[in-house]
Amino acid sequence: MFACSGHNGNESNVPVVELNDSAMVANGYDVVELHKMKTGHITATFKVNGKPCQFLVDTGGGGTLIDMSKKDKYGLEALGIRDYAAGIGSVSSLVRTSATLQIGGKDIKSEDLFLMDISYINAEFRKTKGRQVDGVLGTDFFERHHTVIDYPHSKMYLVIEPDGEE
Repeated sequence: MFACSGHNGNESNVPVVELNDSAMVANGYDVVELHKMKTGHITATFKVNGKPCQFLVDTGGGGTLIDMSKKDKYGLEALGIRDYAAGIGSVSSLVRTSATLQIGGKDIKSEDLFLMDISYINAEFRKTKGRQVDGVLGTDFFERHHTVIDYPHSKMYLVIEPDGEE
């Protein structure tokens, strides 16, 4: 599906589809409000094990993770499987964990989360007085939930299946 809410007029063969909440909900999507930071980064707030969690929306990030320093806050357990991740300016170890994400009143049990030190991300955001994040949503999450991001209207549309149907 290709969707955009407008273009600059130079793309003569680009289909333009106006996204709207009612049409997307009628097609099985849930609506999530996005927040744009001064830096241009986008965040979304979900609950993790019942507590609000600020996620950086990273369409280029491979995995979904939560800051290792927030492990106790969200009641997360390190499951002991380690891997390594490389990002801009950092290589860190990943520790697998699981949690229940609450999005729009629906629960998603996620076994594919990682714990990772993301203090370097928050250090950069502090320099610009940006919002601090607790985690990062990666492409694994977006693919699993058939995500459509409407940048001009700061919305994300997700298909959230009831528990056990992912």
